[in-house]
Amino acid sequence: MNAPRYLNLFKITLPLPGISSILHRISAVAIFLLSLPMFAILIFSLETKDNFDFAVLIFGNFLFKSLFVLFITAIFYHFISGLRHLVMDFGFWETLQAGRMSALASFILTALFFFLFIFLTW
Repeated sequence: MNAPRYLNLFKITLPLPGISSILHRISAVAIFLLSLPMFAILIFSLETKDNFDFAVLIFGNFLFKSLFVLFITAIFYHFISGLRHLVMDFGFWETLQAGRMSALASFILTALFFFLFIFLTW
C-alpha cells in the first residue's frame, strides 16, 4: 500500500457537502467559545439599570458588535446545517446531487440571514 508521504492540504478540493460539514463543526466551536462572554454580558445587563446602560455602550463598539453578529450567524448556520444532517440521518438527501443542493441551500439561507441581521444590527 502506497500511503501519501506529502499531503498539501491547500491543494485538496472538498465537495460542497464536505465544506458544509466542516463549517458545521467550526460553527459549534464558535458557539462554544462565544457563548460564555455573551451570556455573561446578558446576565450583567439584567442586574441594574447602570449595568444595562453599560451593556448598551458595549454594543456600540464595532468589535463587540461584529462578534455578536458572528455568534448569532454561527447559531443560525449550526441550526440549519443540523437540520440538514438530521434529514440525511433519516435516509433522505443521500445522493450526491441532493447533498450538493442541500449544502448550497444551507449556505444561501445563512447568507440571507447574515445580511438581514447585519441590516437590523447596524
